[in-house]
Amino acid sequence: MSGTDVVDLAIVGFGGAGAAAAITAHDAGASVVVLEKQAAAAHTPSTRMSGGLVMAADSADEAAAYLDACAGGMVPGDVTAAWAESATDVLAWLEKTAGLTFSRINTVEHPELPGAAGLGVYQPGRAAFRLDPSAGAGDALFAAVAGAVAQRGIDVRWETPAQRLIVEDGRVVGVRTAAGEIRARAVILTCGGYEFDEELKRDHLRAYPVHFYGNPGNTGDGVRMAQAAGAGLWHMNQMIGRAIGHFPLDTADGGWLNFLIDVNPPGYLIVDRHGRRYADETMQAQLLHGFYYEMLSYDYERAEYARIPSYWLFDSRRLAAGPLTLTHLGACKVGLYDWSPDNSAEIERGWIGRGATPAEAGAAVGMPDPQSLDAAVRDYNALTEDPLGRPAESLLPLEPPYYCVPLYPGGSNTSGGPVRDAGGRVLDPWGDPVPGLYAAGELGQPVGMLYPADGANLSEAFCFGRIAASTALKTRVMEP
Repeated sequence: MSGTDVVDLAIVGFGGAGAAAAITAHDAGASVVVLEKQAAAAHTPSTRMSGGLVMAADSADEAAAYLDACAGGMVPGDVTAAWAESATDVLAWLEKTAGLTFSRINTVEHPELPGAAGLGVYQPGRAAFRLDPSAGAGDALFAAVAGAVAQRGIDVRWETPAQRLIVEDGRVVGVRTAAGEIRARAVILTCGGYEFDEELKRDHLRAYPVHFYGNPGNTGDGVRMAQAAGAGLWHMNQMIGRAIGHFPLDTADGGWLNFLIDVNPPGYLIVDRHGRRYADETMQAQLLHGFYYEMLSYDYERAEYARIPSYWLFDSRRLAAGPLTLTHLGACKVGLYDWSPDNSAEIERGWIGRGATPAEAGAAVGMPDPQSLDAAVRDYNALTEDPLGRPAESLLPLEPPYYCVPLYPGGSNTSGGPVRDAGGRVLDPWGDPVPGLYAAGELGQPVGMLYPADGANLSEAFCFGRIAASTALKTRVMEP
C-alpha cells in the first residue's frame, strides 16, 4: 500500500500492549491500524516468548503501595496507582475479550514490602505450579489476544516498520513508513524496548555487555522516534533482569542466541572471571529477578566487570535433569532454536563446557582463569555453612565430570523509554504532554528498582495498552 491513510488511532507494534490498545480503541468505535515491522510468519513479540504469567490486583490501594515500594522513587505515585487500578480487572478483561481463564499460582516477588498481599500471579489454564508448561505459556496467551484482534477485523499491517513520527505544529499527527504515511488523531508506541540495540544498552544500562532473551525485534525504534518528537526519557538504566546464557551460532552470518538459564537442581555454584563466588545462587535457581544486580559490580582496580561473564559449574545430575533452559518460552518456543533434551547438542556446539576437572570444563568455554575453578569447587564442596547465606540443603557437593556455562546479566527486556503519565501520555523533558503521542508496554514501562512479580510485564502491557487507548480517544474528543 502507498499513499496516505487516515485513522483515529495508529499503533506501532503488535505485542500484548498493542493488541490491548487496538481492541480497546476498536470497541470504543475508533478506526485503528496496527503497524508491525516483523512478518506474520516470523512474529516474536515478547508476550509470545514469555511464560504467559499475568500479575493482577485484589486491592488497588494495596497494589499501588506495593508498586510504589518496588519503584524506589523512580515512578510517580499516580502512575503506579493507575496501573494498580487497571490491574484489578485485567483478568476479567482477558476472559471477556480472549476467552481465557486463569489459575493463581504465585505471590509477588517481594512479600516483605507494604501492600504485597494485594496482588497475585496468574497463569492461563489449569496451572499446577509457576511456569507450568502444560497449562500454556505466552504463545497461547498471545494467540488468544491476537485472535480477538483478528475477530474484530482490525487492520494489522505486517512487515511495515514505522520510520518516523509525523510532527506538525508540535503535535504528533501520524507515522511515516516505507509504504506511505498513516495520518492519525493519536499514535501509541507499543514497539518494545532496546534489548537488541548495542549502543543504547552500552550508553544507558548499568553495565556492559548485557544480553536479553526477549523479542529480537526490539531494537530501540520507539526510543528514537519518541525522542525525535520531543519526548523526555526515564529510568533508562532499568531492566527486567536475570543471569542468562548468551551463545554463538555457527551460521554463515554469525550471530547469537540468548536463553533463560535454569540452574536447578543443586548442586551448583556461580563464580566470577577469577573463580570467586560472590552471592547466594538460590536467587538464580528460583528464577527471581535480583541475582543480576550482583553481577553488575565494577572492579575499578582491574578496570573490568569481573562478573561479566560469570561461570556456572554443575555436574551430571543437572545435565540429566533436562534442558538447561525452559523450552516452553523464549527462543525455543517461537522456533528460533530447538534445544536438545539431553543437552548433547549444546555440548557439541561448545555452549556447555565438559571436563574431568573443573578447570577443564572452564577452559572449554574460554574462561580466562580456568585453573581457579579447581580451588573454587574444592572450597564449595567443603562447605557445611555458607558465608554468603545459601541454604545448607542446597550445598550439594559436585562430582566429576564437571560442566560449565558462561552467564551474563540480562533478562527478558529493558524498561526505560519515553516518560509517560498516568494516562499513558508521553511527556516532554519539562513534564508536559507531547500532543498526540502515547506509550504502553516495555517502552518506558513504570518499573523502577525492583521487578514486582512474575507477570508484571504482561500486566503492565494489558493495563497500559487499555489506558493509553482510552486516554487518546477521550483527549482528542475534548480538544477543539
